[in-house]
Amino acid sequence: MSNESVAVLDIRSYEVTFLIGAKGVNGTFVFRGSRSEKYEGYSSDGFLDAASFRRAVISAVTSVSQNYEGTIKEIYVGVPTAFTKVYTKGHTISFPSKRKISVQEIDALYESGLNELLAPGRCIRRSDMYFALGDNRKYFNASELCGIPTASLKGALCYYFVSDEFYDAADSVLKELGFENVHFIPQSLSEANYLLSEKMREGYAFLLDMGFLSSSVSVVYGNGIVHEESFDCGLGYILVSLMQGLGVDYETAEEILSSANVSGGAVSKDLMWTDGSGAAYSVREINEIVKYGLDELCESVDKFFEKYYRDKSTMGFAANPLSVTGEGIGGIKGAAEHISKRLSRMTEIVCPDLPYYDKPLFSSRIALLATALSDKKKSGLLYKIFNIFGGKNK
Repeated sequence: MSNESVAVLDIRSYEVTFLIGAKGVNGTFVFRGSRSEKYEGYSSDGFLDAASFRRAVISAVTSVSQNYEGTIKEIYVGVPTAFTKVYTKGHTISFPSKRKISVQEIDALYESGLNELLAPGRCIRRSDMYFALGDNRKYFNASELCGIPTASLKGALCYYFVSDEFYDAADSVLKELGFENVHFIPQSLSEANYLLSEKMREGYAFLLDMGFLSSSVSVVYGNGIVHEESFDCGLGYILVSLMQGLGVDYETAEEILSSANVSGGAVSKDLMWTDGSGAAYSVREINEIVKYGLDELCESVDKFFEKYYRDKSTMGFAANPLSVTGEGIGGIKGAAEHISKRLSRMTEIVCPDLPYYDKPLFSSRIALLATALSDKKKSGLLYKIFNIFGGKNK
């Protein structure tokens, strides 16, 4: 694969997407191949059918590889929240005398913190909420520390662990497909860093990713995830409820949901939705079914905030907006407004600021691509040499 391109595998709860992309101009990307394949999906208990996942990955990768002129040696894989566990740790290291901070000192802080953490499993990534020196001033960008003399270095650190089930399933099939290096990236972290501004992340920021079979909520601070959970609810469950409640097939349920709008108030009981064959269904009943499905998600999110942040409601914590994304939020008109009313919290839909890809459906794959390109740049020889000498990188 050429130096400027990366291969990524985005794994959602109903389809996988394999793509090869490169950095374009003005924050855009150049796509050199992309293919999505549906599969059985996953829940909080793991893959519903590991064999279907394997088939989908093989099909997507093979389809793109056949039409790509180049050799693909490495791949970046997004790990869904359902397969990720985050550990946070405040940690400090001291030096015998003052020294200028470089990448080596920051790496030492991370390694020392991980050794003390003693967490089981496979750590796939680390990040920081912030760093601090002796004066306790917070630094949200590690590059700002480089070159500053200090006798101690502190950090509010985050470590991301992947489940063995996911790692084994993804690593084995990708190695068989010829990838020599498989890199794993937490999906929620890549979305948070790409979709939410640095300024927003310097205070508590909240990200809700509504998927098809699985949704997740993450609390973001700086460049790290403080807490997160995934829930077995999403667009697919609402479609099933429509099929059962209205007695329709899957295709009709999709048509009904695509035309539904739950942002308004009461609907007349006489208002009907009619399909191509003339069959009519009550719009009021449709909206009630959709709202019930959204309410189940809201209840899970509400319990999450109650669990971790019950005592922060008086500190302006509840005033921070909830950023929402994912195919679920883009597939239901008025969903963000309904969630806002249900949780009594301001919501805003976030998605890539790109032509054609400016939809919540594309958030995870574009965020993963952006993270992969950043990782590849940092793994370059010139970048490493520059930072050995404590240079500030942008």
